[in-house]
Amino acid sequence: MNYIILDFNGIKSLWTLHEYFKEVFNLPDYYGHNMDALWDCLDCSFEFPTTIVLKNIEKIPSEMNEATEIMLELFEDLQRDNEKVTVQIESNDFGDNSAFIV
Repeated sequence: MNYIILDFNGIKSLWTLHEYFKEVFNLPDYYGHNMDALWDCLDCSFEFPTTIVLKNIEKIPSEMNEATEIMLELFEDLQRDNEKVTVQIESNDFGDNSAFIV
């Protein structure tokens, strides 16, 4: 089982968000820095069972709420469409380190 932890602490803009995705998922140089391009790169990328953990989503700036919602939908779709992918959200909003599946 592979684990990929996405920690959004320190993300301050759409550019840094997509640069972070590019680094963590080892995306190609031609990656388009948008959610459609992220989907295109991730849709068929997982050959082995993989858990993607999303941490510190609440630290993404509120100006990025629309992009955050689209990102969460993308990971939900990825989990639904690829049986090898499980997505978990780790949140401190509940007063502990609760994790739940998207």
